[in-house]
Amino acid sequence: MDIKKILNPRNGMIFSGLIILLLLGLGPIMGGAMDETEMYNADDYGDIYDTASSDDKESMDNILSVSEFSYGAAGVSIAVFILALAFLTEGTTRAKSALLSGGVIMLWGLLTNIAWYLQGFGFFADILVMFAILTTPMFAGGILYLKDDDNDENVEESV
Repeated sequence: MDIKKILNPRNGMIFSGLIILLLLGLGPIMGGAMDETEMYNADDYGDIYDTASSDDKESMDNILSVSEFSYGAAGVSIAVFILALAFLTEGTTRAKSALLSGGVIMLWGLLTNIAWYLQGFGFFADILVMFAILTTPMFAGGILYLKDDDNDENVEESV
């Protein structure tokens, strides 16, 4: 089987969309909904956690839980959008959608990294590498089929 037929935009968008849905969508939503944020301690919050009352500690945990849930909601929304584009577009439009979707995911990772950096956590290149790995199937399919007007017919005939 030809590698170009395997790396078509639809397959890349479906693969990346499902992984993003699971890892960056449902994972954080489950963590935020199940109050697993209580595992954080003074090392994670700093000195303010040591001197806080029990109500304040609970508020900090609740805020972290809502933040984690919101991050997961963004992941689910973006993944659903990518999966919809995989099935609602065709031809070069799908290839362009795959490139756009990969760019949006990379932008999301970069902006998240910048937010962490601005809060004093440092810049995590490994997070950007993870986002790059997640988007590679979309970028590969988009680039391979960008100039190919009849990529859907070629893929469907080979299956």
